[in-house]
Amino acid sequence: MDPLLRGAGIYGKFISAGELPLFCLQKMKKAVLPLWEQKILHFILDFLDPAEHIVQESSGTTGLPKEIHLYKSSMIRSALQTAKKFTLEKGHSALLCLPTDYIAGKMMIVRALVTGMDLVWIEPSACPVYTGNKIFDLCAMVPLQVYNLIGRERPFSCIKNLLIGGSELSPELENHLRKFPAHIYETFGMAETCSHIAIRRINGRNAAPWFTAMPGINISADPRGCLVIDASFLTHRVITNDVIEIMRKNRFVWKGRIDNLINSGGIKINPEHLEKMIVEILGRELYIVGIPDIKLGQKLVMVTTQPCLSREKKTMLDALRGKLPSHHIPVEIIVLNSFPRNRALKIDRARLREEALKRAMKS
Repeated sequence: MDPLLRGAGIYGKFISAGELPLFCLQKMKKAVLPLWEQKILHFILDFLDPAEHIVQESSGTTGLPKEIHLYKSSMIRSALQTAKKFTLEKGHSALLCLPTDYIAGKMMIVRALVTGMDLVWIEPSACPVYTGNKIFDLCAMVPLQVYNLIGRERPFSCIKNLLIGGSELSPELENHLRKFPAHIYETFGMAETCSHIAIRRINGRNAAPWFTAMPGINISADPRGCLVIDASFLTHRVITNDVIEIMRKNRFVWKGRIDNLINSGGIKINPEHLEKMIVEILGRELYIVGIPDIKLGQKLVMVTTQPCLSREKKTMLDALRGKLPSHHIPVEIIVLNSFPRNRALKIDRARLREEALKRAMKS
């Protein structure tokens, strides 16, 4: 067992790393636990066993999930970086409300194991609600969870530092979050990098439009303009499909996925970047997709879930004219009942394009 693993506060009691395996086994034998909680205990057992790595499935953002072998030593060193950044130590506490199927949930557990923090877990859901009175020094959520909590009374009052990752953060949601007192960060990372390698403060005095790389992370761009990550805790360089603009040595602005580029009339458009601009003008959640067009190759279509009449659609498109280049203005607006998501609760852009194309063909 790695000597950097200290143990964690579980069910209100600190249990050393050496004692945790027996505790987990006894807990699973004595109680009929829901599957999500069994998975937490199973991961703790797996992480503390002698094997050098774990097998992690990617979230499948742009395709089918794939198996990734992650060294436990890399996960531990990544967790230590986060602990140092947020000054986390024994006596502090963390709230786990993410499924341990994905790296973000697993890394919350590892952060507790390397710091000795108290770890409280609740059932992972699209709207995780904590009903106790404990104050947490760290919590991680995906945007959908955050969005669903906003309408509740004092939704983040029990959280000091909230990390949001797993999928892109919409400008609409970011605007909502600026008023909350908790320190709220958007994170950038993936399974291959053992969770986040960069963070961006989105509220308070230190709010910024760029991500800042964590200590020990070197960033660069390849000839495509995509992010390349060299991390001191990883065994190899990670080349991504994320289009970025480097601001300084350790700062970058995320533009979107190169996989999602739309070629409309010979002009390449990052839908994620365009979405942010349109949301700031229209103030509603939406996504941009490209669907086949005889003249343009692909035409821009705006997809929303908020009902609107034909005249309202015209008003929205008129509002964009003069504020965006003509080739960035959607040709059509399509309304869906809901945005399709994958198992990791991320927007499934492939299905979104399919649904938009079906609706466009019917109209």
